[in-house]
Amino acid sequence: MAKTKSQKKKDRRSASATTKTGTTVSNNPFVKPTASPSTSAPTQDITAALAEATTLLATSPTTALAKLHDILTTNPTSLPALELAAEISVETGDLPTARSLFLRSVELDPTGLPESSGGSGPEKFLFLAQLSEHGGLEAVSWYERGLEALRRLNVEYENKPVKTAEDHKRGREVKRKIISALCALVEIYMTDLCMSPDAESRCERYVSEALLISPDGSSAEALQTLASIRISQERLDDAKVALSRAYDVWKDIDVSCATEEETERIPEYGARVVFAKLLIEMEMLEDAVDVLERLQNEDDAVVDVWYLGGWCLFLLGEKQGEKEKAGVKLGEEEETKRELWESAREWLGHCKNLYMQLDWDDEGIKQHTIELLQAITAELGEATESKNDEEDDDEEEGDWDDFSDDEDEEMGGQ
Repeated sequence: MAKTKSQKKKDRRSASATTKTGTTVSNNPFVKPTASPSTSAPTQDITAALAEATTLLATSPTTALAKLHDILTTNPTSLPALELAAEISVETGDLPTARSLFLRSVELDPTGLPESSGGSGPEKFLFLAQLSEHGGLEAVSWYERGLEALRRLNVEYENKPVKTAEDHKRGREVKRKIISALCALVEIYMTDLCMSPDAESRCERYVSEALLISPDGSSAEALQTLASIRISQERLDDAKVALSRAYDVWKDIDVSCATEEETERIPEYGARVVFAKLLIEMEMLEDAVDVLERLQNEDDAVVDVWYLGGWCLFLLGEKQGEKEKAGVKLGEEEETKRELWESAREWLGHCKNLYMQLDWDDEGIKQHTIELLQAITAELGEATESKNDEEDDDEEEGDWDDFSDDEDEEMGGQ
């Protein structure tokens, strides 16, 4: 199976030290050995302390961690405290501590029993898959363990004779987690394990299960994953169908006033950025522009979105230019090549300014943006001044050449 571009490796820097024997020891107090207490605090006290830690999390993760450490000092087998501390450690970048805490949780609840049965559910397995230092088969193993627990939960919800509104909500959540885990397995077998003899068959099996478990096969995440598989197989017409079906799931939903169930159907922001890239790759440019405009309205400080939008408008301009050369009459609402390229220049200008303001680090985006802007200027001439241009100039901190010079100086001073 053809290998696709793998995700960037996670930043594994954390608050840890290494002993002379090479053993990693975290500075976080959670992983320091503590003596087993002879007595534990009453359940109601633990519940109250956990609620306090959860409240503190919004304003001071460090204080919340200290509170959880106090809980675990007297109640080292408290699964909620262990996993909440682990999740906070993930958020604060202390990955070794997070792994240690999740592994302790696995020792106490090796099958991921639901909370009603004294366990803490499957989330710890999914976290450990994402935190896997070696990836590949190790990550697959953790995802499979998580899926076993999730499938049991799904059967439990499906078999309930009478379901409340809360049951329906939790049932949908379990299905979404199953689909996400299956799609993550597909990604592993399309990247790290793409050379495995059974890589393609596993991808087909995982995505088929994901589509079957989603209501009417309408999971945007599963359909987007199916499109990625078909692109890898060079079945491009099938890929386009899958992408169209994925977009149909959420394209008519207004994010600003969506209901809870509608919001559940909309992929996360990052997944929609990837979706836009797939649309561009398949030359579904009008849909790509639509997706990118929506993303920009939600968050206008994402370099990739401005870059992709500018590139997409540039490609649309090229296509329109071919029609104009062939003498094809444009529709009333169709933009000319010049109009599309002016819009592309505006998007790419925002990309350029934001790139420098954020001190972004993606040489591919930088170089391609330079090339696109040069091509536009060569044909249309320099941009005319406008109010928007003046605002952009005020925000700009130099040009690409200055930015490159700064980089060279930093490297020379090292």
